[in-house]
Amino acid sequence: MAETVAFRDQLMDWVYDKANGASTESVPIMEFAESVGLDFDGAFTLLWYCRDEGLLSDQGTGMGNPCAVLTAYGIADVRERRRRRADPALRARACRSALLSWFYRQQIAQVHMPITGKFGQDDDSLWEGTRFSDVEIQHAAEYLSDKRLIKGVRVAQLRGPVRAEITTDGIDCVTDWESNVAEYLRDQRGYGPTINHGPVFHGNTQGGQWAWGNRDVAQHQDITQQVAPEFQPLAEAVATILKQLPAYGLNPQEQQDIEDAANEVLAEVQQDQPDPGKLRRLATTVKGFLFPIAAEAATEEVRELAQQGLDQITAAITSAL
Repeated sequence: MAETVAFRDQLMDWVYDKANGASTESVPIMEFAESVGLDFDGAFTLLWYCRDEGLLSDQGTGMGNPCAVLTAYGIADVRERRRRRADPALRARACRSALLSWFYRQQIAQVHMPITGKFGQDDDSLWEGTRFSDVEIQHAAEYLSDKRLIKGVRVAQLRGPVRAEITTDGIDCVTDWESNVAEYLRDQRGYGPTINHGPVFHGNTQGGQWAWGNRDVAQHQDITQQVAPEFQPLAEAVATILKQLPAYGLNPQEQQDIEDAANEVLAEVQQDQPDPGKLRRLATTVKGFLFPIAAEAATEEVRELAQQGLDQITAAITSAL
């Protein structure tokens, strides 16, 4: 399932191009499936995954002919991903984080001074459905080296170390900051956020009490529910969005709409057996509110906040569901 889902972005791009960005075309997807090595069952698995995320419908599908139709949300998803894909600053941040994670995994695998360029052959060099270029990887390696998150051997012909290993500071960034290089460095300069991993919610989240990364709030409820580990990244992402809502500058109704959707996610992850399909739909709703903020907010800071929320929710859903 996990390997199949990895083709989600590529499928969405492919269907978008075949349908000319319209929601009126039913596009057979076996050609795409076979091109990436998926069989008949894999094609249906990927189609139904995208359907459950609200990106595609399977209208027109027959027993031997899996077909996809873009939804309005699917069209917005592709357009927003292509916007991010074309943003060099977003690509640079993503490449740095992914490369640092790769160096950490090489250390765990006891690979001594791995060749930096081999990252380009790893699945983690895929971002938004495309691979980072050699130039982007070299720039990312140079940046991580300058910030002392990796150390290695340089050659005159390339930017950054040609071979490297992660430093103890780099390990801290990976393990304690989920490889978010920008946030880690911001914290080192003394004005980063306080992150409290392992969320604990008190009572029913809808209308109830909860605190995130707050050392000064005393909670007084008799019922305490732990979120299962696999859903903690999703709960963290949604809780962070709720905490940042005042910065978005929304009108009261817009803010209430996002709060309602986010609180439904938090309520569901507290259930004894959270419903994966329901969580995907709820998370998709939250992302639907964030898309226009990430694309059209008045300031770059707000756009970046919303984009971070989108990225975190997408990553959490992909890993947990």
